[in-house]
Amino acid sequence: MTELNEQLVLEALRQIKDPDLHKDIVSLGFIKDLRIEGGNVSFRIVLTTPACPVKAEMESAAREIVGGLPGVTNVKVTMDAEVPRGRGLGEKVVIEGIRNIVAVSSGKGGVGKSTVAVNMAVSLALDGARVGLMDADVYGPNVPIMLGASDARQEVEVN
Repeated sequence: MTELNEQLVLEALRQIKDPDLHKDIVSLGFIKDLRIEGGNVSFRIVLTTPACPVKAEMESAAREIVGGLPGVTNVKVTMDAEVPRGRGLGEKVVIEGIRNIVAVSSGKGGVGKSTVAVNMAVSLALDGARVGLMDADVYGPNVPIMLGASDARQEVEVN
């Protein structure tokens, strides 16, 4: 019988493929903090976004695959996400405490920019991302209305 070890667990986890990147989660570097203590196996699967639509499926598959290895009595899988820094800007734009910026824009009014921005922000927040939303329409901001915060006091801080 093969002794339970890190290499055996990683080889088993190679069966799980990321459907968008078309590679296994081990090759992609998603497996972190793998620990084996007797029959107890624990690890984190660190995705590139908390909004991954197949997060639950990956977690379930990992539990099932590792749990089926000889000698495994307990599997603890922690799902996590580390969003990569903004692409293309390098270190040119730095705002303290902000890792990523998504801009929704158009040269024409009335095309649904605010609707898209609100829905994207709410969806990301529901999936665990920390989100801030700024409506730069100084003449008629719709975001406060869409979020039910139109009566909220608006403040501007000038340093």
